[in-house]
Amino acid sequence: MSATAIETIPQIVSFNTVGTWRGNLRTDVKARQFDIGVAEPEELGGDDSAANPMELLLAGLDGCLAVVAEVVAGEYEAKINSLILVTDGELDARGFLGTAEVSPYFQKVVTKVEIDIDLSSEKFAEYTETVLRRCPAASLMQAANVEFVIDWKQI
Repeated sequence: MSATAIETIPQIVSFNTVGTWRGNLRTDVKARQFDIGVAEPEELGGDDSAANPMELLLAGLDGCLAVVAEVVAGEYEAKINSLILVTDGELDARGFLGTAEVSPYFQKVVTKVEIDIDLSSEKFAEYTETVLRRCPAASLMQAANVEFVIDWKQI
């Protein structure tokens, strides 16, 4: 994103999606001009025709971290040569099923980030703290008291 584009972002930004239930644990969601399928795997009663909602939540976290990493890299005048994020989440399904008094959302999320960026090790530590602090999706995880671990590896 160019500096000019960043300067034109309004203070409050709104987002909108429209979901249409299709049955068999499938929903088709429209986000701007993009179509997003949401379904459950067969072992959870669906037809495995798309990623499930929690996988999409983790994908959103990965995407959000990558966007913020790129924006912050620009502020540091650093170049990202490669960036790979691998995220795993664990939840207690009893919360969703209503069979136990446990949170229905993730109890633990671990993100491993491998990034090739031209920053010194001192600047890299500051950079990763800045990315984490400014990432809306990561902030949501932390605000929900999810055990959120992010392991940055500079390659």
